[in-house]
Amino acid sequence: MAQRRPAKQTAPKPVRLDGWQNVLTGLGTSRDKGTYAEVVPTILSQQQCEDLWRGDDMADLIVTALPHDALRETPTLTIASIDDATQRAAAVDAITAALADLSAKKAVQKALQYERAYGGAAIYVGAVDGSLDAEQPLQTQTIRAIRHLTVFERRQLIAVEYQQDPMKPDYGKPLLYQVQSFSGVGTGQKVHASRLVVFPGRRVTDRNPTENDGWGDSVLSLVWDALRIFNQSWLGVGYTMLDFSVAIMKIKGLASILAANSPEAVANRAQAVELGRSIAKTILLDSEEEYERKTTTLAGVPDVLGQVMHRLAAAARMPISKMFGQSASGMNATGEGDARNWYDAVAAYQEDSVRPAYEKLLKLLFASKTGPTKGIEPENWALKFPPLWQPTAKEQAETRKIVAETDAINYDMGLVTSEELRTSRFGGEEYSAETEIDSSTILIPPTPSASPEVNAAPPTT
Repeated sequence: MAQRRPAKQTAPKPVRLDGWQNVLTGLGTSRDKGTYAEVVPTILSQQQCEDLWRGDDMADLIVTALPHDALRETPTLTIASIDDATQRAAAVDAITAALADLSAKKAVQKALQYERAYGGAAIYVGAVDGSLDAEQPLQTQTIRAIRHLTVFERRQLIAVEYQQDPMKPDYGKPLLYQVQSFSGVGTGQKVHASRLVVFPGRRVTDRNPTENDGWGDSVLSLVWDALRIFNQSWLGVGYTMLDFSVAIMKIKGLASILAANSPEAVANRAQAVELGRSIAKTILLDSEEEYERKTTTLAGVPDVLGQVMHRLAAAARMPISKMFGQSASGMNATGEGDARNWYDAVAAYQEDSVRPAYEKLLKLLFASKTGPTKGIEPENWALKFPPLWQPTAKEQAETRKIVAETDAINYDMGLVTSEELRTSRFGGEEYSAETEIDSSTILIPPTPSASPEVNAAPPTT
């Protein structure tokens, strides 16, 4: 006996409780074109990113501007634990020279560009630590020397092992990478993460740490739509300029001439008109012919292009003046605000991306037994980035005047000595507005002498 199938139940229609609906106008219903729009992220392939960086000037600027300005000036090292100024300067010079020999600045800058373009990069530290296998963790206490720094693109390193212990600080991060050489030589070699200075790329979630072989996304994927619209807009203007002025010639009986398979006659006539116009600047026409030129209007095009430029600059997180070399417009506009906003963004980028990489390289250099510090990390060392905003000579003179007036007030109040001021301002290699006070010396302001006329004893009678 056949079993009776249960009646098919239809799923209830979804009810929207997150907005307005109007059945008559279609607002918020299935007829509303904007209601059911979804965000579909654009993920560019590595080859597309490479082609963009190579062939598009705006993409090149988006990739290179931040790393270039972040390392426009070489970071400086300070060691406060060395009291003697000569010894301190010698130690800093030795460490700076060692970093220069390794081309550390160039390596970090290149890795930052690869990170922005491809979604990740890494610097392999060629440290000699007694281990013959790069697959093993780096033993910092046995580093004898650092031979070289090698920059890898994201495509050259594939994560093959991850930290599985949730109690470890690097949980979910790759522990071991496999090298994929472009030339085929060395492919399959494994490198431990401790031997790398990793630039992970742009990641918005750690939900799937193994996605993209452990790497993030390119910044070009985020600006792709705005970049495409920008280029199409300018290409459209270029095509419009090719047809900016079109000549129109009316010939009586043109359809009959073409129907009689005599296109040569039409072509010869048009050529004769154009030739006469170019030689004698005169057009000879039959009484029933007409010749005119129509120009394509470009009204409103500059405004549209300006808005497209602003949209691309917003997507790239760059000011118009930086991205397009366009000066600020408007009354009393100097562009100083745009420059300072950009430098603030660069300073934040230095702290988030540049400093960790530089400090890791410095710590490994300090651990090297044959390095400038002979394997001993100095105390109270710090990495400083030179200011991006360079004051003019007039601004420097005004600053020194204000500092001098402040020094005079502090000296008159007995807060500082002339020697402390002289050493603070001119004791280093360059003028400094910072004041260093010798805390071992306690200054006692002089007590003003009393006037004899006021404090004299009254005369006796």
